Amino acid sequence: MKKLYYKYIILLGILFITILSTNAQNIAGTVFGINDKGLNEILPGANVYWKGTSIGTSTDINGKFQVPNPEAVPSKLIISMIGFMSDTMTIEKPDQLNIKVVLKSSITLKTVNIEAKQNSTMYSTFNPINSEVISGKELLKAACCNLSESFSTNASVDVAFTDAVSGAKKIQMLGLDGVYTQVLSENMPMLRGLSAAYGLNYIPGTWIDNILVTKGTGSVVNGYESISGQINLEFLKPQNQKKRLFINLYANEKGRDEINVHLAKKFNTKWTTLLFTHLSDMSMKNDANKDGFLDMPLTRQYNIFNRWDYHNQKNFEQQFGIKALYEMRQGGQTNFNYNRDHDSTSAYGIGINTTALEYFSKTGFMFPSRPLKSVGIQTSGKWQQQEMYFGIRKYNGEQKNFYTNIIYANFINNTDHKYKLGASYMLDDYSEKYNDSSFTRTESVPGVFAEYTYTHPDNFSIVIGGRADYHNMYGIQYTPRLHLRFNATKTTTFRLSGGRGFRTSNIFVENQSVFASSRKVVIAEKLKPEIAWNYGVSANQKFTLFDNEASVNVDFFRTDFQNQVIVDIDQSVNKVVFYNLNGRSYSNSLQIDCGYSPIKMFDIKVAYKWYDVKTTYNYELLDKPYIPKHRVMFNMAYSTYMDIWKFDFTTNWLGESRLPSTELSPIEYKLPKHSNPYFLLNAQITKKFKTFELYLGCENILNYTQRNPIIASENPFGSNFDASMIYAPIEGRNIYGGFRMSIK
Repeated sequence: MKKLYYKYIILLGILFITILSTNAQNIAGTVFGINDKGLNEILPGANVYWKGTSIGTSTDINGKFQVPNPEAVPSKLIISMIGFMSDTMTIEKPDQLNIKVVLKSSITLKTVNIEAKQNSTMYSTFNPINSEVISGKELLKAACCNLSESFSTNASVDVAFTDAVSGAKKIQMLGLDGVYTQVLSENMPMLRGLSAAYGLNYIPGTWIDNILVTKGTGSVVNGYESISGQINLEFLKPQNQKKRLFINLYANEKGRDEINVHLAKKFNTKWTTLLFTHLSDMSMKNDANKDGFLDMPLTRQYNIFNRWDYHNQKNFEQQFGIKALYEMRQGGQTNFNYNRDHDSTSAYGIGINTTALEYFSKTGFMFPSRPLKSVGIQTSGKWQQQEMYFGIRKYNGEQKNFYTNIIYANFINNTDHKYKLGASYMLDDYSEKYNDSSFTRTESVPGVFAEYTYTHPDNFSIVIGGRADYHNMYGIQYTPRLHLRFNATKTTTFRLSGGRGFRTSNIFVENQSVFASSRKVVIAEKLKPEIAWNYGVSANQKFTLFDNEASVNVDFFRTDFQNQVIVDIDQSVNKVVFYNLNGRSYSNSLQIDCGYSPIKMFDIKVAYKWYDVKTTYNYELLDKPYIPKHRVMFNMAYSTYMDIWKFDFTTNWLGESRLPSTELSPIEYKLPKHSNPYFLLNAQITKKFKTFELYLGCENILNYTQRNPIIASENPFGSNFDASMIYAPIEGRNIYGGFRMSIK
């Protein structure tokens, strides 16, 4: 293995030296906008592109951009932004690095109506890393009460229930559980440790501005834990808010109610703040299949997030904030009463109480005389406590986390050659108790990283990254990663990626579904860290069909595990065994998705996914359970002029998946070897008024549910009880409605 690392380092060194010999440059600058007070403000998210081409980019959070030199000069560079008048600049010579663009506000136009359409999901043709942006517009297509419900119209990320009693959901990417996907909050690690099981429910959808989904190993700047992908959440920013008050009310027929309130305040040109508040409540008992268990637990969640932004308009900016969360969940049998039945076998109940506090800060130092040169410092800290009981099983966990990341960014000679250097530190302190057994550990991981990006002005870019982290329990871990992009034409993009990921497993919080069963927990040996290599290739083609926009995206990824913590529920129906991988474990993922707009304001998306995910269980290579080999998604979205009416319809078809072995179970509790294929249909209608919106929707229109999701539900304290064998929805048809109001 050491020889492999040496060869990889030598190859990267040769490639690095070769690329440095080139001299191509970019056009770089900053975009400003004149606000209502006549002052210049930076404009993040402005579009910058060469006229008559698809080559372009968007400005970053500091209003900065860079685009490759044009094929010939003079050429026209177009800069546009919603709410501002577009500007066109004539570039008469290449290699300009300090362009300043000031856009004028378009709000004074009284007699001219400008109608524009922006795609709700976008694949980048410029970024060498395979990524997809899910905008806030896309998030509104579903009820989107929290992050676990934000991917219903997206083909890249799958969401599934973990068991039939807790209501917990998990994401999957490339056929692998979400623990192999690094979830980031504005490029800082987010859902880790104790938040792995229920963390998706702790992020209200209305708080999110956009989601960046990256397949395969991501950037080394963000850490070493990404194996199957990265999901980066960008929350709403105070300085970008034109709404000082936003209210979202939601209710469904199952008894779930939610309210989200955002309050924004701009004190002056430097200080802005945004306060998010969230309250959700599920107080109605539902047992549609009459098995004596609640279909969804009773819950109540209080969630608050306050963030502040400071910009001195010159060379310094800072963002910081604090979050607080408290959630209660109670489920199990419909007749369970906590005061009467807790810690007894008179009735089966579950309870999960979560308390969390966290803070973050991001500090940036810019150098106006040298574009793209900056120093950034990211810091976060979190404390979380989780108390759970499943019947007479108990788990108490506490996690203290500290993270810091220092990033220095600059370029070599010109902005075609960019690099980032930095150092990070991650500290996790765990204290866990399962029944009568206690487990404590402290993970301390300092690390350093370097990443080089070369962008050819015409059609090529490469990102070479590597990091070294010293884990106090597992020694030095090396993480090399490589990403390539090649534009064969202005509308055809190819990408290639490869890299290594490393993580430690938290078996109790990541596998809480086994608590909802009578299985005995067996840890067969000392567990090692999980290590995997991921490789991927993709192609994106944009074209015109019947004078309308269309696109096709195809990608294939393979993940090979060097080591993996195996969760074996095939050995016996009475136990779950944890042990290190002894054999092969891999995932092959193929996705083909197409987008087309046959008429104005009408979008169609179709996606097909094929998974081949196998793991060695007890010396036998088997399909990983609950992973359908075939999936199909179909989405239609139509909106009228100015989005007065919006209609959305989504169909998901999930093929059969392998079910864990129940050969040794009594005949009445045996399951088939494979699940049944099924359809899930969702629809939503939204009506927009001057200051508010009303929406009405239905989930699981066909009312499909898994038959008998709980094995031996009549005897939950018996040896055959198992509520973790879940492959389909527990809840049936669900009609919901809501109200959104904004005050500028």
